[in-house]
Amino acid sequence: MNNRHFQTAYILPILFGLIIVLMLVLYIFLPQQDFSQKENRTLQTRPSVTLSGLSDGSFMDKFETYTTEQLPFREFFVDVKAALNRLTLSRENNGVILGEDGYLFEKSYGVSPQLSKNEAAILAFLGSADRPVTVAIAPNASEILKDKLPKGCIRIDQSRELGDLYEKIGSLPNGNYANLIEPLQTHTQEQLYYRTDHHWTTEAAYLGYLEIVNALSDIQDAQTENAEEQQILREVQEKSLPAPVKLEELQKQEVRDFYGTLYAKYKDNGLPGDTLTYYDIPVTSFTRSDGSFDSLYDLEKLKIYDKYAMFLRGNDEICTIHAENARNGRTLVVFKDSYANCLLPFLTYQYDEIVVVDLRYYADSVSELLKEHEDADILLLYNFSFLNEDNHFYRLTS
Repeated sequence: MNNRHFQTAYILPILFGLIIVLMLVLYIFLPQQDFSQKENRTLQTRPSVTLSGLSDGSFMDKFETYTTEQLPFREFFVDVKAALNRLTLSRENNGVILGEDGYLFEKSYGVSPQLSKNEAAILAFLGSADRPVTVAIAPNASEILKDKLPKGCIRIDQSRELGDLYEKIGSLPNGNYANLIEPLQTHTQEQLYYRTDHHWTTEAAYLGYLEIVNALSDIQDAQTENAEEQQILREVQEKSLPAPVKLEELQKQEVRDFYGTLYAKYKDNGLPGDTLTYYDIPVTSFTRSDGSFDSLYDLEKLKIYDKYAMFLRGNDEICTIHAENARNGRTLVVFKDSYANCLLPFLTYQYDEIVVVDLRYYADSVSELLKEHEDADILLLYNFSFLNEDNHFYRLTS
């Protein structure tokens, strides 16, 4: 038997078997990672074996994800992949595209089938509401900064999609909306989106805030033939919304070297960081599921990778802000995603109480919640990408 035949017949299979055994040992004994700092996301840990999981296939789905996300030395391989992309001059990595001026964009795959379902859920909520509801959808960077996208990129026409949605909302008796695209389009000389993160900047959120206050103020002109509702409207109008707070009246704070979610996926060490901005806004109390605080900001999170999580101290199922900046006794109930987190502090100058609900985590009855706050204004504040992809809007009609 010659050496080549021996290597083929014995050595290579033995090496392959040893590699498999080694990987199995590493999977068993290496500590699992719950969270990847480099990728800024939660990782799938080893799933538990259950009869229901085996019968519906969810166990195998989770196990497949686990073997990928807990791969030994995974972060090393992720870095190698990113380096190879740079060597080949690729402008895409892990679903993120590099545009002009160092801007990173989430790769778009077009309009999702989920979009029509979410819009239908919103319209059904407005149709059954006992009071006006204001809807504000923030456009993403790919809409406002589309000139910075590489040629040929698939892009959703968010202006058209939202225009159609707002037309339907406007036709409903309790429908009200704030078009956030127009004010952003007129301020493109400012940095409206982070280069390395999928969120808008606090400056862009402030422009959205101005438009939302204007839309919420329009609610006071609503009319009704019901005597009881007329009395409620009169009481609300007596407690009108104060004018928007001016940025120059607030103390500005800046945090440099902010690298966001898109940077964590794209992984190009040559890209410059962003500057994260927030403003000192006093509150009386901020109550969350993890306690009560005297600030809307968790400054400890500025020491970790996900610095944006400092706003509202991160996402929570429901939290309540009490402030004395407006002094009008009014309440706002907000259904939101993380885009709202840097905007809501400004609204404490219009409302003494703000109830903040994240439907991804809130499983209780929305209708019961609104009964508890029967005189509150209602705002739906999301970004378009979330509206296009999330699957929790059905909870609005729970």
